[in-house]
Amino acid sequence: MKQPRAVIFIDGNNFYFRLKDLTASMPGKVRLLDFNYHSFALWLARENTLVEIRYYLGAIKRQLGNSKSEELYANQQKLFANLQRQNIVLRLGQLIRHDDKSFHEKGVDVRVAVEMIRLAREDRYDIAYLLSSDTDLVAAVEEVQSLGKKVQYVGVAKHQSFGLTKVADDVRILRPEDIKPFLSLALL
Repeated sequence: MKQPRAVIFIDGNNFYFRLKDLTASMPGKVRLLDFNYHSFALWLARENTLVEIRYYLGAIKRQLGNSKSEELYANQQKLFANLQRQNIVLRLGQLIRHDDKSFHEKGVDVRVAVEMIRLAREDRYDIAYLLSSDTDLVAAVEEVQSLGKKVQYVGVAKHQSFGLTKVADDVRILRPEDIKPFLSLALL
């Protein structure tokens, strides 16, 4: 019997902060820029055939002379290199800086939603693993399901999306021990 085909959809900014929460109590300094996404995705989709991993993130614009901007940009470039080494498809939105100095992503959730639906219509997967806690994606999940595909919501307990939990075909809530094996290269 043929194994179901799986695609992993990662809302990068959202998942990064969930990883920070999960690793906060771990001993030592954890370098999340080195997280082993490929092995993690294989673990998530273990009973399925992993087709691809897609990572969505707002691109940081480099501002020469602004040390914080330079640091954020350099770290994001390290992340991009890590993702490329792991053969992960990277899709970028925009990162907008507001007057209060906070940053907000634009276009990332829409891109996740559109690509989940497009790839389902193209019959590129049987099951989507959605790593995001953004309830805005509920409608996309419902559309994917109407196309005969399954969606597993992957979240973290303290930041669980109850909307995604209710609509998903399956739910997996990550604990620190679940992600620890994929930090082996990152522990200093």
